[in-house]
Amino acid sequence: MKSHDQVEQCQDIDRFMPSWRNVFIKPLTPCALVLLVALAASGQDQRVIRVRIAELGRAPFAAGPLKITLTQFRPSFLKIGGASVEVQVVNTATTFMTFSPKKLTFLGSDNNQADVLAIQSGDHYWAAEDRRIAPGARTKEFYALNGKVQLPARVYYDDTLLAEIVQ
Repeated sequence: MKSHDQVEQCQDIDRFMPSWRNVFIKPLTPCALVLLVALAASGQDQRVIRVRIAELGRAPFAAGPLKITLTQFRPSFLKIGGASVEVQVVNTATTFMTFSPKKLTFLGSDNNQADVLAIQSGDHYWAAEDRRIAPGARTKEFYALNGKVQLPARVYYDDTLLAEIVQ
């Protein structure tokens, strides 16, 4: 058993000697945090679904209880006009849900963003408004976008990345 003097000496030494935690762990903590953030970010990028234009109609994307399928996609009209997309939305919830076409965003590889401008039917255009969809119901609409989309392009709905469209 240690005497009272020996205990005091050990406490004095502990005050002046850095502990192994201070020497090794504290300097490594910022490095470990940076690595964890980098790993988390790289893991998110790897989960991006890449879909070819020809396969879009067979690749529904989940946005909460809404199942969104881009049944047709034209990155531009004759290389001079804006893009267009036909969207089918299925409500998989047991309650009414709202689909907002204005929350659908396309970001081209040139970093130009194209958003839903209007509902398009031939040469006629109507405002793209929110749609309330009954439980289990589906709706389909053709939308004109406000610009061209250069592929590959990322598709977002309500701030969530759904997929990347490739040739």
